[in-house]
Amino acid sequence: MTVFNALVIPKICNAVLKSYQNSWPRDLVNLYICSPLDFHAQTMNWDCGYRNMQSMISSYLNHDSIVRDQLFSSGILTIPTLKDLQKRIENAWIKGYDQIGGMQLDYSLYDTNKWIGATEVVSMLRSCKIRACVADFDFTAGQCDLNTMVRIVWEYFESRCEKRKNLKGKRGCIDASFVAPLYLQHQGHSRLILGAEKWANGNIKLLILDPQMRRAIQFHQRVGDEANILRQGVGTHGLNSKSKYQIAYLAEKSLYQIESDFSKIIVDELRHPRLRFI
Repeated sequence: MTVFNALVIPKICNAVLKSYQNSWPRDLVNLYICSPLDFHAQTMNWDCGYRNMQSMISSYLNHDSIVRDQLFSSGILTIPTLKDLQKRIENAWIKGYDQIGGMQLDYSLYDTNKWIGATEVVSMLRSCKIRACVADFDFTAGQCDLNTMVRIVWEYFESRCEKRKNLKGKRGCIDASFVAPLYLQHQGHSRLILGAEKWANGNIKLLILDPQMRRAIQFHQRVGDEANILRQGVGTHGLNSKSKYQIAYLAEKSLYQIESDFSKIIVDELRHPRLRFI
């Protein structure tokens, strides 16, 4: 298996925020965005999940929090390589995490070009005693729709960013000031949600970062309108063309105090139809 080095754009959220500072849209009411992360671009047609994992882990390592301390305790001091991630996911299966997902992939990832999804991300993080969760959104089942998912994502960023703002500068509150990005999975591809906007007409738009190399180069070369590359709403074809999504996210209580067999089972944490982020 040949693995190419990813294009890495450091602290991509800072570039996004700068674009707003330079030209704040007239009808934009509010904006919430996650803590800084480094963007790792997709280099092959199957490695989007791994590159998104690297970007997510960069946000954890960039911020002084118990999540970073737990990664350090688990031996993750720098961004793992793609093959390192494959080994760690396999080790999570060996420990008993997400046996159904492991079975679907024959419990083998290392040195293969198999795709991974949200449950593999969550399995690896839980094996490090980090309380990652999965939320399922199936629009075909009649229990929710795209508007519901977008609203829940908005509420996630609103609640956590407001808490970050209220605790800014207070001692002993570094963990609450960290806002993690969301891992967005659909059939055949995954992306990251960096934040959300609310407009004067009530529309909510998500800031979605696509790891595909073409998009990364486009972002890297353009100046002043970076946010337009990321912005997607309910009416955007790239978002409304799918009928099922999974979102991986960190729970507010980010660590497991005691490992249990229940934590090894990956289930929908939102419990449709009573949709509410924990």
